[in-house]
Amino acid sequence: MTEQSASRSRATELALDKAYATDGPEANRELYAEWADTYDSGFVVDSRYVYPQQVAGVFCHGFAHIDEPVLDVGCGTGIVATELARLGVSVIDGIDLSPEMLAEAEAKTHDGRPLYRRLFEADLTGPTELADGAYAGIVSAGAFTHGIFGPETISELLRVARPGARFALGINSAHFVEVGFGHWLEERQLDGLIAGLNFDLRPIYEEADEADPDQWSRIAAFTAA
Repeated sequence: MTEQSASRSRATELALDKAYATDGPEANRELYAEWADTYDSGFVVDSRYVYPQQVAGVFCHGFAHIDEPVLDVGCGTGIVATELARLGVSVIDGIDLSPEMLAEAEAKTHDGRPLYRRLFEADLTGPTELADGAYAGIVSAGAFTHGIFGPETISELLRVARPGARFALGINSAHFVEVGFGHWLEERQLDGLIAGLNFDLRPIYEEADEADPDQWSRIAAFTAA
């Protein structure tokens, strides 16, 4: 490992140790309020965070352009939406529990216009004000991890998805196993609520350690029935 890689790993570990030790909506609001203005220039750059590209790539695979509304869950500062827009998604809404992260996202543009159509501050551990069947696609990178969302949150996302809506939900691999995402999603498929379920293993960081599940994601790809 180079000195640069080692430094990057230490920075990543310190940030993630703090994030993974944070549990519940209010604690996460406090964490991301502190982190928002340096998230892109600090954590994303220092850790060589490739998670947004991975999730956006899975979601957009096979499509040259997507002009129906897509919801970015746990949108943070807008790094996933930046990739979606680059790949041809033209209408993106974002939802996050941190007003400070949303302020960073609101300032971003793509091709001279705001990156997001609308942004919502909400906690997805409960019901939201999003309309039934509002979205043709739902993506997430970073929200389904330790101390944030478990699989039950997906029920609310299914409510706001149209029939046939595409999903690409990045789930931290360690969290995926610990709280039973695989079993939960397979049950939803057996119940006829989703179809075409597939789990795509992808690195979260450019130099992900193969032995560390916290550096990998299971991207759950499926469609709403």
